[in-house]
Amino acid sequence: MTNTDTEVAARYGITVDEEAEGIAEPWNTDGGGIRWIGALSEWVGKAAMWLTLPLVAILAIQPVRLELTGESFVWSQDVAYFLYATHFLLGAAFTLKRSGHIRTDFSYRKWSSRRQAIVDFVIYGFLFIPVMVVATWQSWGFFKKSYDQREQVILSTWDGPLWPLKFMLPLGLLLWTLQSISELVKSYRVIRSGEWEAPLGD
Repeated sequence: MTNTDTEVAARYGITVDEEAEGIAEPWNTDGGGIRWIGALSEWVGKAAMWLTLPLVAILAIQPVRLELTGESFVWSQDVAYFLYATHFLLGAAFTLKRSGHIRTDFSYRKWSSRRQAIVDFVIYGFLFIPVMVVATWQSWGFFKKSYDQREQVILSTWDGPLWPLKFMLPLGLLLWTLQSISELVKSYRVIRSGEWEAPLGD
């Protein structure tokens, strides 16, 4: 568990069985990857967390205004959608770095560290990363077309620009791809050493 997790658990008197919860599993580590990529994923992910504040504010203010005045902000739904999508896309690499994505640990946990790393290496190297590279490349063309046409939102009367949101797609996928490469390097090092490295820390 991180220091923050420990502090919160202690504050509320919560006892966490780390082994049962999978928190202390050796593969749940950011150690062994490419440090600058991990640092970038961490920084972008933490920055993206702040997008939840204006998102919650918009979702809270909108019904109040509607109740009091009978009118709504024409931009509120679109901006909330933009914020949520950006938060999701920019947070994907951070989540991967923190081993937060869903995985089948019930079988994975029974394997040796080297076997776990071999499976990770094959999945990242031959399946995940190639797909992510193609998706990133294709999404850039998707954004470029939107930018060249100065595409706007057509589902509301706001007529706000749509291309900034579409830019988040190749950016988020690029960060996710970079973090996947870091995970590939991490698994390769485990194949050689036979052990998962300790976490780098926050």
